Amino acid sequence: MIDMKDAMQLVAEGAMCSPAQRQALQQQRLRKLVTYVREHSPYFAQHYAGLPENFTLADLPHTEKPTLLEHYNDWVTDRALTLTDVLEYVHRPASDNRLLQDKYTALCTSGSTGEPLPMVRDDYHNKIHGAMMVQRLYKGADPEVLNVSRHKVASVVHTSPTASSYNAYLRTIAQFPQAAPNILALSVLDSIEDTIQRLNAFQPEVLTGYSSSLLLLALEKEKGTLNIPVKLVTNSAELLTEEVYEHISKAFGCPVINNYCMTEGGEIAMTNGCPHLHLNEDWLIVEPVDAQMNPMPVGSEAFSEGIFITDLSNFVQPIIRYYVTDRVRIRPSDCPQSSLPILEISGRMFESFTLCGKRFTMVSIQAKAEIWPGLLKYQIVQMGPNTMEVRGVCVADANPDSVLSSLAERLQQYFRENGCEGAVFIYSTEPLLYNAQGGKIPRYIRK
Repeated sequence: MIDMKDAMQLVAEGAMCSPAQRQALQQQRLRKLVTYVREHSPYFAQHYAGLPENFTLADLPHTEKPTLLEHYNDWVTDRALTLTDVLEYVHRPASDNRLLQDKYTALCTSGSTGEPLPMVRDDYHNKIHGAMMVQRLYKGADPEVLNVSRHKVASVVHTSPTASSYNAYLRTIAQFPQAAPNILALSVLDSIEDTIQRLNAFQPEVLTGYSSSLLLLALEKEKGTLNIPVKLVTNSAELLTEEVYEHISKAFGCPVINNYCMTEGGEIAMTNGCPHLHLNEDWLIVEPVDAQMNPMPVGSEAFSEGIFITDLSNFVQPIIRYYVTDRVRIRPSDCPQSSLPILEISGRMFESFTLCGKRFTMVSIQAKAEIWPGLLKYQIVQMGPNTMEVRGVCVADANPDSVLSSLAERLQQYFRENGCEGAVFIYSTEPLLYNAQGGKIPRYIRK
């Protein structure tokens, strides 16, 4: 437990520290966390059994989601918590605003890369991360505009109860029913024309969404078709490049905030009144690693193949050297806004594309392709203005022709029903195509 005033003070002090002082803070907090989990988590007690007395971060073996899920009841440090009870809480009705065991919050990962992981967060984590959002994420913004009882907020997100952004919207409505008229959730699957019409009618002062959708709306704002009095734009879940940041900021003439976060680790890096993502290194340790999971140095030109995340503020469900496949690189800050290191991300971008003269984002395809039976990985290749090709990697016992042809047929039906009467979706069992820039296999590529 921690008082919010104390949390605010700790976060403020961390921002004023020198890089060397923050590294020292990291080590103090890491030692405190590891000592605690060895005493209260049977899993970590065994995992860290052979640690030397004066251990370093590199001495701690890394952790991965499948193993932690398998040992969930021994992973958590509160012996009263069980996986069954946490999952039941996570999937409770949106109108149920109680805390888990009257003291914890809990949420679930999207499961887009495997089995969903429920995460319990204690009071300490919630207040520290809340203080970072207030002091760092919303730096330069007017906090009054975030009061939904007096200001309108519109979100362009994936409107599925399993999506964390939409789930937060549903719970806000349930918790503050009197503010419901001031909150609007729009689906990224809607056409841009419908989205513009509803936003113009609603007149929001805060606009949130994925960067690809926000960019499309910024272009409409510049054309004069979108007329809304936005005072704050917030990006969620997708990579927001500096170029797109500047474009959105200029179009709407207001602060744009961006937060690199994940269910497991919380608020990892955020804008501090500038286009850069500044790593909250006083409370989170991010270790870029190569394909063999060897640490990569800060300042490396190459992007990592993954990262180890350590959350120094969650004592109930500890995240320590937890492996995530995000590709990042970290460099010392040269930004006058903050001395916190700058974190750059490769990926996490839902590309936009034009089909039959209409603009869409890859979310419209992702919502179907990521849960398609027999499909492990997919790629959409644009062959022409009206033609898309579906490629993919299928499970061992599936028929690729059957899996890919059925997905192509479903996507063709969907886009023809949504204003693209001439849309043609074909499929190919040829290998997935690499992006020449950076060597990744993107979900969407123009051929």
